[in-house]
Amino acid sequence: MEFSLTVLAAALIGSSYSTYVCLDNSMFTLSLSDQMAIVRFRDGEYRLPRRGSAIAIKYATDQATLYLDGEFAAFVADDRPLPGCHKQGAGERQSH
Repeated sequence: MEFSLTVLAAALIGSSYSTYVCLDNSMFTLSLSDQMAIVRFRDGEYRLPRRGSAIAIKYATDQATLYLDGEFAAFVADDRPLPGCHKQGAGERQSH
């Protein structure tokens, strides 16, 4: 399972991304596939596999959970409770 998540994460690194802004003005970028989400902050990132959910699209590990519902998102981790986030825009990851 760990190997397949690593392969999915590598495929997402060069993919398109969206930027989300939360009620407390926190921001993160999000890269998605059907199997994984990568949530990036300036000081770190979370790689979350998709999980089943009846209320929204859910990606989660034991450390963090991301819910997506249209243009809205809620991200919760021990150090980052960020409800009330909305999609700001989308773009293509630029290579450095």
